[in-house]
Amino acid sequence: MRFKHLFLTITVLLNFSRPSFTREPIIPEHGGAVRAVTFSPVDASLVASAGGNRTIKLWNLRDDTVTTLRGHTAAVNSVAFSPNGELLASGGDDHQCKLWDVQNQETIATLEHITGRNRSQIKAVAFSSDGQLLATAGWQAKLWNVLNQEEVATLQHDQWVWAVAFSPDGQLLAAGDDAGTVKIWDIQKRQAIAQLEGDTTRVYSVAFSPDDRTLATAGYQGLIKLWAVANWELLGTLQNWGTAYTVDFSPDGKALASTGHETVSLWSVESGEKIVSLTGHTGWVRGAAFSPDGAILASGGEDGSVRIQNVETHLQTLQQREMVRLIYFLPRGRLYRQDIDTKLDMLIKDTQGFFTEQMRNHGFGGKTFTFETDVTGRVVVHHVNGKFTDRYYHSDTLGKVEEEIKEQFDVSKNLYFIAIDISSEIIDTRWCGRGGFDWSGGGKAIIPASGHCFSLHNTAHELGHALGLQHDFRNDAYIMSYGGGARHQLSQCAAEWLEVSRFFNSLQAAFNEPTTIQMLSPLAYPPSAISVRFEITDTDGLHQAQLIVPTAAGDPAGGVKLHGCKSLNGEINRIEFLTTDLNVVSGSEVKLRVIDVHGNFTEETYSIEMSDVVRVDVNGDRIINVADLVLVASFYGQSRAPGTTLTSDVNSDGVVDVNDILLVIAALEGLASAPVAHSQPFAANLERWIDEAKQYNLGDKTFQKGIRVLEQLLAAWHPTETVLLANYPNPFNPETWIPYHLAYAADVQITIYDIKGVMVRQLDLGHQPAGYYTARSKAAYWDGRNASGESVASGVYFYQLRAGDYSQVRRMAIVK
Repeated sequence: MRFKHLFLTITVLLNFSRPSFTREPIIPEHGGAVRAVTFSPVDASLVASAGGNRTIKLWNLRDDTVTTLRGHTAAVNSVAFSPNGELLASGGDDHQCKLWDVQNQETIATLEHITGRNRSQIKAVAFSSDGQLLATAGWQAKLWNVLNQEEVATLQHDQWVWAVAFSPDGQLLAAGDDAGTVKIWDIQKRQAIAQLEGDTTRVYSVAFSPDDRTLATAGYQGLIKLWAVANWELLGTLQNWGTAYTVDFSPDGKALASTGHETVSLWSVESGEKIVSLTGHTGWVRGAAFSPDGAILASGGEDGSVRIQNVETHLQTLQQREMVRLIYFLPRGRLYRQDIDTKLDMLIKDTQGFFTEQMRNHGFGGKTFTFETDVTGRVVVHHVNGKFTDRYYHSDTLGKVEEEIKEQFDVSKNLYFIAIDISSEIIDTRWCGRGGFDWSGGGKAIIPASGHCFSLHNTAHELGHALGLQHDFRNDAYIMSYGGGARHQLSQCAAEWLEVSRFFNSLQAAFNEPTTIQMLSPLAYPPSAISVRFEITDTDGLHQAQLIVPTAAGDPAGGVKLHGCKSLNGEINRIEFLTTDLNVVSGSEVKLRVIDVHGNFTEETYSIEMSDVVRVDVNGDRIINVADLVLVASFYGQSRAPGTTLTSDVNSDGVVDVNDILLVIAALEGLASAPVAHSQPFAANLERWIDEAKQYNLGDKTFQKGIRVLEQLLAAWHPTETVLLANYPNPFNPETWIPYHLAYAADVQITIYDIKGVMVRQLDLGHQPAGYYTARSKAAYWDGRNASGESVASGVYFYQLRAGDYSQVRRMAIVK
């Protein structure tokens, strides 16, 4: 079949440097949803696609032809060329793997993936680097001899296998399954030598880098993980835009392509930074592949199209980090301002200087953003001509302008500062500017190109929004307030947030382990305050949390505002904000915004109603103290009868139990959350409150009963077994904490060994009572130095706990 005007279309596209695909399909529809695409390894003009219409198509981009291979009776899930390009393997839901002669375009063999007596659908196929072996994925993974088409091995998985890939040296096979596990198989020994957690559920794709140093895994939750092949340590995690069905390395191994919902993303393998998001598909994109020379990327998805994109321009930006780019936007019919480039040059440099000074004043070393410059150091100002006349942009200004600049710029990367030449000299009929950021990357800010709004303070304010800062009305002097001309300071919260922003850290890694946020029960504090509490976890390391609340009637603007911030450190934090601003009677909504040490944002929204708030002033004396704790304990184990109230049932679940006691102790301690049951800190806190209760020396029987219950709980609050836990952080540099539990009192010793078993350091912790040694104040601490005080090198180490007769060893890693 001929496809009309294909060659001309591709020629135009390959010289097209915009971040999105052309609006017209590059090649005709595949004829159904596309599930896989791949390039011939020896012919960059030959692309294979396969999908739901049971066919495989070979697109010859050089001579403007397409060939359809028929033979499958159900959807084709995967295609792969042999290393010499002479064979094509395909696997489908018809339980068959077919081998095709590419030149003659005919089937030369059909293989059936059978486990036990059952035929299996084939989810993926892959050739070894020498072309002698073929792997198929389905129920279990199988290896086949390509020459005689005989099965040579079955590699056992407990789940469906969805992805397979050989290492470039042919010695290993990675297989990802339905449980989120990736097994690494030694091909020669037919043994699994490593098992990785690729995703929390299904792993859809695995790929080795061409230099055999990195393995990429991706799956249902959109987690793309990069692993070091040398020791299978996790190098970093990328957060894809939705499920990642395919990942593929560029031939030089510096970039990684991943498919998502309507997009293909390109990532820097070294830093984890997103290079570009390529749009154009509708629906999920299922397959993507680089050409052998790395210049072209092919992709296919549920919309049935195969799209071709020249990505050379994007890959050239691998070394460029996040920056501010300036745009002068001129509506149709407006006269160009001759001096605008000079004015914008001065404005952005003054604004950069403002942030430098403010960050230095807050102790952050004068960090600031960078902007795009030419070879002379002058600011680059991009001129964009609007499609419409001036009045069109008077409303929804930023939204309308953004739609037009997206046709020329990738707004998912970098921060775009736009000056619009508009006759009203205001934005959206009332504002001096608008700014905002995108959770997936990038930010935008817009101000008028003339008038009183074209100012340093207004620019800093809108860029603040684009950098992730909310309005902050706690002080009129803050730049994120509306202080009547006095907006000339960054708050401490703002400066600390910007300290880890990628726009303020040009060499910062962009890897992103997911941040999880759990809101705990809000507590009522007499007379009218509410404690809003959260537990936050992020293995990258946490930096700051901000509570965002609705604005009040007296605030200078509507919407939301910053209530306050909390400095964070480590992987797990429990935090508390005390506020009187929430109207829980009619319901109120709060947001918790978190930034990790790599500058990745996470935000969750929570509704708080009266029924959600726990009242811990149990005795109603308008004071929360130990008397409330003892009163709850005195009713321990009692249930609420139907139609009655039980004030000691703090969480209103119908029974007075340990959870009610935990809530009162949380209020007493002013902790960020209720103490974790069966934790060493909780035991110590409970013991202290019992001692304080005894000092009341009250003879009241109910009070004494409460103390006895608390003493019984304390006695039971010890570990049932001794165990060595995972160190944190891990990997680490330069220090780490080693937690453990002791079921019995013992002499405790921690010994650290290198990978050869040579002792590096011994920590003698002395005789310790039974308890939980998990917090940093209790866990064993290692500063990353040997017995001579020298810093040890990067690599894998082992640490051993000895406590009496107990001994256990675990592994950790130092990355420098």
